[in-house]
Amino acid sequence: MTKRNKHISLIMAIVMTVLSAVFLSSCGPEPEENVFLVYYVNSARDDIIYKPCKVEGQEEMTPEELTDYLLVRMFETDLSQDQMFSATLPGVEINSYKISDGYITLDFNSGYLEQTNVQEILLRAALVLTMIQEPAVSQVIFTVNGNPLTDSAGKAIGAMNASNFVNILLSEEGMLKQETDLTIYFTDETGTRLIPAKYHFTISNNNSSMEEYILQQLKEGPAIESTYRTMAADVNILSVATSGDICYVNFGSNFLEQEQPVGDDILIYSIVNSLCSLDYVSSVQFLIDGSPDVILHTVTDLSSPLTPKKELEQ
Repeated sequence: MTKRNKHISLIMAIVMTVLSAVFLSSCGPEPEENVFLVYYVNSARDDIIYKPCKVEGQEEMTPEELTDYLLVRMFETDLSQDQMFSATLPGVEINSYKISDGYITLDFNSGYLEQTNVQEILLRAALVLTMIQEPAVSQVIFTVNGNPLTDSAGKAIGAMNASNFVNILLSEEGMLKQETDLTIYFTDETGTRLIPAKYHFTISNNNSSMEEYILQQLKEGPAIESTYRTMAADVNILSVATSGDICYVNFGSNFLEQEQPVGDDILIYSIVNSLCSLDYVSSVQFLIDGSPDVILHTVTDLSSPLTPKKELEQ
């Protein structure tokens, strides 16, 4: 591995570790030794809730034994007296699982595909947030009858951890953010001002986080008259994750090569000001293929987190 790749891997590892720690601490109290927060759904099946679970003799358990124990607690233990219920629906079953190199792959039957979007997010969140507490597990992969799980566009969803849910869940009690209004900044016909546009984000219509949704709308361009796009439609967005109050946006190299419809400032701050309109984001760190050492057009330095330029807004 080259020095540059080691540098990139270290940055991304730090970001993911911090994200997981921030999310788990915000979802509930720090678990005691041998205590796991096991996640369920409420009676209305519109929220996830957790219950501390003491696992006696956990140190002597194999990863598979611990997984079996937690899955029984999640799906086969009746907690109806506490108004807690399994996150699975009738007909949705785990065929098998495999733990390897920090990943647990959960393979479901075809009943998984019959869930609504919210039901699927609740199930994923309950499983991921429970499983990643295991010492041998840091990422969860979902498959259906051995095939990778895909989103509505047919793209593989891939491994998931706490960072996949930190921005679609409230910070307390693990409650889902069902819907919210977002402000996304495009530009005017002169390409010199940022014009705000309101979008209504509803979790039942989106598999993405709010950051992903904002970036996707910037790629697609505005749907409102007298506003214009700031970013090329073919830009590759590799990942986006928020750690603390910094949003890390990892673009592919073609971000630097795009045919920009506007100047550097409007391009950059349409992204920064839009993401920082989220109440938990105060700055944006640009990455290109995982590296923060980014210069746009050999002039604009993007190597440090950027805060909004309110003076550009109309």
